[in-house]
Amino acid sequence: MDITKQIHAFPFMGNVSTELMTSLVDLASTKTLTVGEVLAKQFEVGQYIYFLIEGEIAISVPLQDTGKSYNVGLINKPLSPIGWSAFRHPSRYATTFTATKSSTLILWPIVELQRILETDLVLANRFLQFVYEESLPILTDIQNQTRPFFSNESLAFEETRPLVTTEKPTQIIKDAVNLLNYAPFCETFTQAEIHTLAKQSTTLLAHQGDIISQQDQPSDGLYLLIKGKVVVSYQTETGDIITTRSISRPGTILAWTTKNASMKNRTSIISSRDSSILYIAQKDLLAIFEENPKFSVKYLYRLIWLIGTHLLSARMRYLSQIANDEVLAVSNVIEQNAALLPVSSPLYKVSELLKSAITTDEAFGVLYKCLHFGCVLERTIAGMCLDILKDLQRENAFYRHLQNVYDTINNLPKETPALDARRLGTELFKQAFQQVPYVIKGLENLPKKAGSLFIYNHLLGSPTNRLPNGFRFSMDAQFISAMVIDNEYGVSGQRVVRRSKESEFWRDDFYSRFGNVFISSWDSLTKDTPEYDSFIQQSQTTLRNNFPLMISPEGQSFSTSQSPGPLLPHAFEIAASMGADEPWIVPVAVANFDKRADHNLYTVIVKPAFKLSSRVNPADKEALAQFLIDYQAEYKGYVDEAVNLSREIHQYPILSGQNGYRSNVMGLNQIDVEFESDVRELEFHLAYQEYKERPVAFFGSSTMRLWHDFAQHFRDKDGINLGFGGATLEACVYYFERIILPHKPRSLVIYAGDNDIGNQCDSNRVIELYIQLLEKIDRHLTGIPVTLISIKCSPARKAMRGTIEKTNQQLKRLAKTRPNTRYLDLFTLLIDKNGEMKENLFENDKLHINHKAYDLWTEKLLEIESFVFQK
Repeated sequence: MDITKQIHAFPFMGNVSTELMTSLVDLASTKTLTVGEVLAKQFEVGQYIYFLIEGEIAISVPLQDTGKSYNVGLINKPLSPIGWSAFRHPSRYATTFTATKSSTLILWPIVELQRILETDLVLANRFLQFVYEESLPILTDIQNQTRPFFSNESLAFEETRPLVTTEKPTQIIKDAVNLLNYAPFCETFTQAEIHTLAKQSTTLLAHQGDIISQQDQPSDGLYLLIKGKVVVSYQTETGDIITTRSISRPGTILAWTTKNASMKNRTSIISSRDSSILYIAQKDLLAIFEENPKFSVKYLYRLIWLIGTHLLSARMRYLSQIANDEVLAVSNVIEQNAALLPVSSPLYKVSELLKSAITTDEAFGVLYKCLHFGCVLERTIAGMCLDILKDLQRENAFYRHLQNVYDTINNLPKETPALDARRLGTELFKQAFQQVPYVIKGLENLPKKAGSLFIYNHLLGSPTNRLPNGFRFSMDAQFISAMVIDNEYGVSGQRVVRRSKESEFWRDDFYSRFGNVFISSWDSLTKDTPEYDSFIQQSQTTLRNNFPLMISPEGQSFSTSQSPGPLLPHAFEIAASMGADEPWIVPVAVANFDKRADHNLYTVIVKPAFKLSSRVNPADKEALAQFLIDYQAEYKGYVDEAVNLSREIHQYPILSGQNGYRSNVMGLNQIDVEFESDVRELEFHLAYQEYKERPVAFFGSSTMRLWHDFAQHFRDKDGINLGFGGATLEACVYYFERIILPHKPRSLVIYAGDNDIGNQCDSNRVIELYIQLLEKIDRHLTGIPVTLISIKCSPARKAMRGTIEKTNQQLKRLAKTRPNTRYLDLFTLLIDKNGEMKENLFENDKLHINHKAYDLWTEKLLEIESFVFQK
């Protein structure tokens, strides 16, 4: 092979001097590989960068925990760079490269090559631009192989629109410098270079649903997040929209550009709440590079670092899906960075903590703590891990809800009526099931009469739902009761429940709260015994009182693949015993409740109701026995139908929206995804805070969180700030128990609602959410003083002023209808005598109020000090 000719063929070699060309040719060498031969191994010190001349190279990630190796890419395009991850400190290969065909490569030793590039900045810019551009198809390829998460934030936006800046962009050099100094992308830049960037920057404000950057559109500049939150999504070649990450960390690069005018955005960036963005236009960036080519080289090195970071995250996300094991993927991310990560880093605990549902929440606590308070590398790794663990985080939220159900019901006073306990349990389970994807079909088959007999194939419980004390809910029964029966009839189902075995000491205590029908065991439940007579009598009473009765005819649980098991006669004997009051029997087929909530779809099909007498003469024992055999086979078809429906919705989620279906697949609860990071940060800050008396809690959005000199004004009055960034009223309702109740406040001051209005909620919806919040206060903190602060209008939301004023009027009326509740008008303090907003009372983002406004608010609030801070 003529190596000189091959080197001349590289696009970056144009107009290179003869002397420089000679140096590059002399430094280069060739390497030939046979099929199966390894070019370089993961974590080896990266001594060379390779360029493929001919052949094919597979990219793989070996996992030490399992001994397996997973293919994550293929390189067969001539001149493609290989091993460029070694340009990044600590100069190690990120993956293993193996020849799948006979291959020939050109290689340069990296250290010597970099010395040559330092002598010719034009060549360095061309070379690095080439490596950067050729690395992008590898990232695109792995993303095209990744399937969407169920927790896909991009599905949460009812409306998106291009970002239109109506306000004049602001430019605060000092703030821009501080942000760029904090940004990991800029850590190799000098202060002079950072100041140069800051001088060319502007600040943009994006509202929820604003498209900051659109995939496949020309890249027009450099975007960094100042504050807020955005979602990064990617549309694959098959049309799937994948949320690659959600970003709330200030200083994170959102989109970027280079000298190549034909380069396009790789992803779409959508603001999921009001967000401030630092923006440097492409023309300004190129002007900086023209003046300082050395800085341009630095910038390209950082882009290669950035792509490497994104590639690692994408590969691990893909790996977690094909191996069906997020923990392995997270372990690999941490392992790949072990050379730079401090040995004392808490991130090393994460893999072990993730192995049990009991400690998974601790793992997320470590990740969020590192995300907010760690070093640059810890923040980067934590962000990657959280992106990989999206669905597991939803499962963890589900697990926390299950713990809350158990503790709440168990802590009820012993005299609580069973009907009240069932009602509360149903509401708590409804909240829990919003965390996991489900689909229900056949609701039109439900009979009009609530007092019907609901039969279902009972599935095993998933080990991941086992509570720390060993308790495991019958998830299928709870789902049918809360999401099918209660939604249809306004009353939850009463169940037939087996009494506890000796090892299940917790079971009876919990289920006895609901007034269920208990049996000792299905084997001992025989006719003409007192227990059988009691079973029949209690069941009849339930049905005649027009309450739904739920029973599994199998008497035990099975996996979805083995369900249903042999049917016992007891459920049908209940129906036969009712005489003229014979109830409808409602068959409900369930699937996947035996699997973990992560990567799963709970599926329920309600089949047409029937009366037993229309199918068999129950008095004929032989006929009834044959019916049970035949009906088991028929029911197996129902379960298979549910399994097939689950697969269909997995493949085509949009089908879950068909008429006759009820599903959350296209609108999964996004509150945990959107606000968990903010709430964790709040909890970290409050972890060691103490107060002499029960505190006065200030609760709500960032307007509350950012209250200027809060401690100075309110700390001696036992004030505690429980505001969290971007909070909507819906989020305040959702997190109320978690944020408020641990502090047992004696008084509440609430500010929220403007983010809801910013998200296109009308005044009625805002008041509806306020009522939900107040109902929770009444339930848990009966009689405490509540101060409702008026919703402010800001210059950034002046188009919504009419809605805000209407909402405030309704909020004022709402406060008057309640005891011990005050409405505090702080809106008018921000308005001048002509009715215009006082812009000098707002921050540069035109959204948040500044310290002058807070001083006015504090003064006004203290006028009702005796009410707010009463003891």
